Amino acid sequence: MIRHGFSTLQLVVCAAVLAVVPRQSAHAQSTPAPAAPRQVAPAQVAPPQLPAASPIVIAVVPPAAVPPVAVPTAASAVYQASMVAPIPLPPVVSVPAAPLNASPSASLIPTVPPGSTIPPAPFGVQPAAAQAAQQPDDYTNDNAADADTPGGQQRLSQLESAFDAFERQLEREEGATKFPSARLTGFTQLDNYFMQQSDNNIATVGDGQNGLGFRRARLAVLGNVAHFTAYQLEVDFATAGRPSFFDCFIEQDEIPWLGAVRVGQYLQPFSVEAMSGFRHLPFMERSLPFLAFVPFRRVGAMASNKSEDEMTYWAYSIFKTGGFNNAPLGDSRFATDIGDQGGVSFSTRITQLLFYDEPSDGRYLWHVGGAFNFSSLTGNLGNGTRPFYQARTGPEFGPIGDGIETSPPTFGPVSYAASNFTPPNFVDTGRFRASSFNLLGFETVFQNGPFNLQSEFMVTEVNSVAGPVWYTGAYVEVMYRLTGEQRGYDKRLAALKNPVPYTDFISLRRGIQGWGAWEVAARLSYIDLRNPGRLQPSMYVQNTNNSGNGTLTDLTLGGTWFLNYHTKVQFDWVYAMLDNSQRGNSVASNYVSRVQVDF
Repeated sequence: MIRHGFSTLQLVVCAAVLAVVPRQSAHAQSTPAPAAPRQVAPAQVAPPQLPAASPIVIAVVPPAAVPPVAVPTAASAVYQASMVAPIPLPPVVSVPAAPLNASPSASLIPTVPPGSTIPPAPFGVQPAAAQAAQQPDDYTNDNAADADTPGGQQRLSQLESAFDAFERQLEREEGATKFPSARLTGFTQLDNYFMQQSDNNIATVGDGQNGLGFRRARLAVLGNVAHFTAYQLEVDFATAGRPSFFDCFIEQDEIPWLGAVRVGQYLQPFSVEAMSGFRHLPFMERSLPFLAFVPFRRVGAMASNKSEDEMTYWAYSIFKTGGFNNAPLGDSRFATDIGDQGGVSFSTRITQLLFYDEPSDGRYLWHVGGAFNFSSLTGNLGNGTRPFYQARTGPEFGPIGDGIETSPPTFGPVSYAASNFTPPNFVDTGRFRASSFNLLGFETVFQNGPFNLQSEFMVTEVNSVAGPVWYTGAYVEVMYRLTGEQRGYDKRLAALKNPVPYTDFISLRRGIQGWGAWEVAARLSYIDLRNPGRLQPSMYVQNTNNSGNGTLTDLTLGGTWFLNYHTKVQFDWVYAMLDNSQRGNSVASNYVSRVQVDF
């Protein structure tokens, strides 16, 4: 089909020249002409068999009408019927082939009566002129003959080569996904703490010690044992237990309705901070409400999934409540639960992306969500331990040393002096008898380029022997990348990730490559752990009491230098403002730093 640049007379001359070129020319012998487009002939009309000397048929039309030109050789284009409404066109005419040395004559151009039309042909039925142009060597009949020509052999050879390459690619892909597969990953965090406490703060919580040591040092092996069947085995060599169990599970993905089903020890689906992962935190530690309220890692079974447009995420889990020494909150570092009374929990979380800018990979987004946890508390009647509830936390850093697991259950300077970790707990409910608790949380995450805002609110209702006991906590934090990067957003977990620096500070091949990424952040968090007066001293267990009751407010200012995506240096100043129910107000300034490498 030729739309522009040729007159009607030129089309006629070109078609006539193509029609009379001898088939046995040197060019034709070396390179067979390409086959004409496939035509669908009507079942009731057989294509005519025309000799080589048959007259050619040319569809002569004005260029504006743009129908194809039909000529009777393999190099010709075949007239194809128009499938639109009838349009004014000149009729298709047959003209005899002219000798090569003949000059075109105006007599070859027919006179077109005004208003002439060509009706549309039925689908799959060719006009008579196009049928007459079909030759025996048309595409529908030349497949067998092509194999005996040099061009046909070349095409077959190309097809065989392509098929061999496809087979080799399949073999490589199968070899790359041999099962079981394994990949080593991990990270280390080396922390340094320096504390300045007011006199009343030391008298209330104890003399917090400065510290230097590894907050976390983890190794994990993860991979697949079959398609959609994954596993992970992770241990930590820095926390109590040395090593301790962390994320150890098997997961089956792509299950209808359920999505991914995980069985083992894992992060329970509650709080966007929990799902972010330690290596992606903008500060050295999570907020006060998370540290005090959230059941973190537990042994159980969980299903998680997301909507087809990946804007909605949900997860739900059933797990054992208890942890080390039946503690209902925090990590279960040994992945065990011992007790013959109660101890079953349910947790769920759902999030919705109200806005997500797909072209920029989430540089602009707004996420909201909610979570709920019900826990039946664990008791061990064999050793006389009754079900109890206890929430407690220190400022937003640490601990290093043996950690909470070796901390005595009681509160105060004497108790802390007998421990081997830093910092001390600043607020503590004590251990009181209870049967269960309900935890409700709300969250939001907003990102506008280099700026982030994240906030959560949590409320806990504890069903104690004295009736319901309520605790609350909340935080709000802002982050800003001075170098302009955005934080990544993981749709599988509905949580933020570390930013990817535009330029790395160090490049092994080209030396220094800029200054990495720089982020500044601020957070204000609050927690209220005051027990009601109806909790009598006889309702506490293991010699605990309400001496640690009070409120704690932390103001944290931080800065992070991302040398590259896997290496960062953090500096935090944590100003802790304690209001103890018995000893009043006190403050502590905490200067902390961290060097982190992950792989």
